[in-house]
Amino acid sequence: MINKKILMSGFSVVSALVLMGAGAYAFFSSSATSTGNIFDSGTLTLQLDDNNEVTPAATVTASIGGSNMAPGSTTSGFISMHNGGSIAIQAVDIKGTETVSSSPDLATKLLFDSVKTGDNSDCSTGASDITASLIAAIGGSTLDKLNATEYEIPGGLAVSATRYLCVTLKFDPTADNTFQGKTITETFTFVGDQDASQ
Repeated sequence: MINKKILMSGFSVVSALVLMGAGAYAFFSSSATSTGNIFDSGTLTLQLDDNNEVTPAATVTASIGGSNMAPGSTTSGFISMHNGGSIAIQAVDIKGTETVSSSPDLATKLLFDSVKTGDNSDCSTGASDITASLIAAIGGSTLDKLNATEYEIPGGLAVSATRYLCVTLKFDPTADNTFQGKTITETFTFVGDQDASQ
């Protein structure tokens, strides 16, 4: 029995020495590095121009308007949207804001007669009529509805791409005498989003 215990103790000691000896051996190794890995973020830059400003910018003025309008008359204009950034714009939203108002509100009598997108300033090439889509989305055909609800213009803008928004507004033929001599001033705000679901 004692010999067995001595033998087992000796075996344990030898095993421990073998393991310690194995740990003392050196193995070759080699390392390599990858340096200068640069990450930068892109830019999302929506720019506009219109009939009186031909250089794309963040702000343009007097794109659409009409003076001395009578019931039944129309006025037209365009705004071109440019992607001046390095990331595709998946969606462009538009919303109106009445910065100068009248009473009664002339915006309630300015009807979206025609709204199109296209490849040139009169939307005669590559045209897409979005009038019905706009009216359905904002809940009515008058300018005041766009002041209350944002509208997503169908389609996006690839990098360096340009699309035109062509708008014709009609002064409601049923407007009564209370709308004589009224003036409103509108601001149209365009927002480009990287994600169309925004």
